Amino acid sequence: MPIRTPRLLIRPKEVGDGAVASVAVSETWEDLHKWMRWAEHPAALTAELLEVRNRQSMASFILRESIELIGVEKGTNTAVVWCGLHDIDWQGRQCDTGFWVRKSAQGRGIATEAANAMVRYAFGCLGMRRVGLTHSDGNEISRRIAEKLGFKFEGIQREANILPGGKRADRYCYALLDAGSLPDLHVQW
Repeated sequence: MPIRTPRLLIRPKEVGDGAVASVAVSETWEDLHKWMRWAEHPAALTAELLEVRNRQSMASFILRESIELIGVEKGTNTAVVWCGLHDIDWQGRQCDTGFWVRKSAQGRGIATEAANAMVRYAFGCLGMRRVGLTHSDGNEISRRIAEKLGFKFEGIQREANILPGGKRADRYCYALLDAGSLPDLHVQW
């Protein structure tokens, strides 16, 4: 750790990253509010409250419960993607991956690059045997990323996702059993 790709340095969260996240969340609010349950109330996403969440993520990282990372663009040193591995089952060697990209960095393949790197890390460094990726019905960007990365569609869990405002959405489930189908990407850790 960190994970390096051609454009990104993907690192563990650090003290003070709540302020960085606050700026990115404000910039990306309209997108996040559609899909992320934690993005329900803008008043709860202040720099101070996001720093609390940030430190909880750091503790979960130390406890090996989840791995939440920030991708910093190498050329600008700007935090552009929040990604990670969650629902980690160390005994079963499986986990899920997720990501979001700040508005100003969208449309440049940042999420695809970060997710590709995270999946490679899960298989290559952590010894995972299965990595899942899910998205809510209607989240076409996440669907396209899953398909670009070669994830296999496994099915739909009806009304399994709860979106901001309590609305329920079908959850589309994908998985990979190895890194073999991933597009080429030079990754180091």
